[in-house]
Amino acid sequence: MNEIITGIDIGTSKICTIISQMNKNGEVEIRGVGVSPCSGLRKGVVVDIDETVKSIKNSVNQAEHMANVEVKKVFINIAGGHASFVKNKGIIAVTGENKEITKHDIERVIEAAKVIAIPADKEIIDVIPIQYIIDGYDEIRDPIGMIGIRLEVDANIVISSTTSVENLTRCIRKANLEVGGIIVSPLAESEVLLSKDEKELGVCILDVGAGTTDISVFKEGTIVYSKLLPVGGDHITNDIAVGLKVSLTEAERLKRQYGFAMSDMVDEDEEININVIGSQSPVKVKVKEICEIIEARIHEIIMLTNKNLIESGLKSSISTGVVLTGGGLSQIKGSIELSKKILNLPVRIGSPDYIGVSLPTYSVAVGIIKYVERHKRDMLNSVVLETKNRQINSQFNLFEKVKEFFSDFFQ
Repeated sequence: MNEIITGIDIGTSKICTIISQMNKNGEVEIRGVGVSPCSGLRKGVVVDIDETVKSIKNSVNQAEHMANVEVKKVFINIAGGHASFVKNKGIIAVTGENKEITKHDIERVIEAAKVIAIPADKEIIDVIPIQYIIDGYDEIRDPIGMIGIRLEVDANIVISSTTSVENLTRCIRKANLEVGGIIVSPLAESEVLLSKDEKELGVCILDVGAGTTDISVFKEGTIVYSKLLPVGGDHITNDIAVGLKVSLTEAERLKRQYGFAMSDMVDEDEEININVIGSQSPVKVKVKEICEIIEARIHEIIMLTNKNLIESGLKSSISTGVVLTGGGLSQIKGSIELSKKILNLPVRIGSPDYIGVSLPTYSVAVGIIKYVERHKRDMLNSVVLETKNRQINSQFNLFEKVKEFFSDFFQ
């Protein structure tokens, strides 16, 4: 389990690569990080392959240099709003000699769940088991080693646009890398941002990126809703640039340095100098004026989120609140307070708990690694359990044969 796992978060404004390895204690250890600006995507969709490939190469090269390794295979993400989740059931007969359920049976029932009619322009990118059912007994999470005649699985089939998937994978291949798998962003984020209780009781991840906002709701341990809004942090920057007649670079600086999500949090009379386009000298402007522009756009993002949660019928099931992540909003002061006010739900900032990548901007990339690592660990544990069960059965069969021999001998 000490193999290298590389996750790449392909975002609207940046490409983030993280290289990890399992340490001797079985824990994920971050070895390399690379971040490169990207202008090849719009609203999470590739619009310029060459620019995207260039950014991927830069990001991976940075991470490789830090980790002192060469990467061949990577795992990438696709935005939750670009995927749909369809519930389906798979059913098989357990064919093993002792009717013991093995890893092979799990693979067969998962394949059976994939038998579903989907449009020609869509493809299945993942299958998420919700529960297994053995001979009518449900709510089984791991059936390996159990005995049964009929095995069923209730699963979420993750479907995405073939075009979106193909363009992403083409970018990776043109960067001379192999795609190990595609993980839906909210599933990746849930690995590092959410507790098991939160996923069971009901929680919402609100990932505000540069160009999009991804709303995802988890309930009873699985994702039940995902929606992509075509608005994000770059829209706040653009609003400041237009409203104050400054460059996008200056607008971004003002947002990060002086920005508050609620204008009443700043001093009414505080003023700063800004570099207005066409002006030879700095111009004075009130900080409150900047924050009013920021507040208007953030208010819109949170109001749209609230509207979608209500329309989905899931807002009342979000028992544990909202986790705010991504680089578009979470770092603006006052975002939590404004979100709480509009959503009328508990709100907290979500970020990975790893040294060097403990910012919300790294949530997806670290989450990809954790998602892959957990699936590999589950697979390894399944193989170990299966081997142990075979050994036990073998020992039991030997005992029965010896017992039968002595019974015949002394009869």
